[in-house]
Amino acid sequence: MSGNARNSCDPEPRLKASVQITLEHEASALAEIERRAGDPRFAQVNIPPRGLEPLGRHRYRRILAACAANGFPVSLHLGGSSGHASTGGGWPSFYHEEHPSYVQSMQTLVTSLVCEGVFEEIPDLKVVLVEGGFAWLPALAWRLDKHWKRLRAEVPHLRRAPSEQIREHIWVTTQPIEEPERPADMLSTIEWIGPERVMFSTDYPHWDQDDPRYAFKVRLPEDWARLIYRENARTLYRLD
Repeated sequence: MSGNARNSCDPEPRLKASVQITLEHEASALAEIERRAGDPRFAQVNIPPRGLEPLGRHRYRRILAACAANGFPVSLHLGGSSGHASTGGGWPSFYHEEHPSYVQSMQTLVTSLVCEGVFEEIPDLKVVLVEGGFAWLPALAWRLDKHWKRLRAEVPHLRRAPSEQIREHIWVTTQPIEEPERPADMLSTIEWIGPERVMFSTDYPHWDQDDPRYAFKVRLPEDWARLIYRENARTLYRLD
């Protein structure tokens, strides 16, 4: 919405736009971030998550630092392609294969940001994972912690456990969420991530959008629901 912010947001101040940039042209990305800094119509910087290289690489560090310095959370919304195959085994034949690969892309993003030391170097960086699920996040954090204990000599720049960094810097959204056979498992997953790090998203007007009344098959505790459906976004995006 970057180019159309005046037309889209001015008549309805409850709408907030994203600053849309490309990772592969640093100068233009930095210029766009600086141009929109301080404009209350813009709430975040949206970065295509499937770049030419993993997001934690140093070639992208100045862009991520500029987002943090200007108070913009980074939104990573799945979709599109950088020219690389979307799965580790090559190009999928069906959308049914492509859709689950979003989770693999998100796992790669989180792993790269943590292992490359981005959160150590940019302590104010906030990252929102959009449309990639989140039930996988605890298991990934456990695996990263396990190997960090054994491979710390390889990554001396990581002074804190990966799970600590994930809990501090990563937010997730609900559309589409995994739907476990045992609804209570969803509560356990959210409890590990932290209900203060989960935000409702609708994906309107796509065909598989979520209605807030039916997004969860399990009843959320009232304090969690208040955070997930409203307060977390208000706090992260400073909507007050």
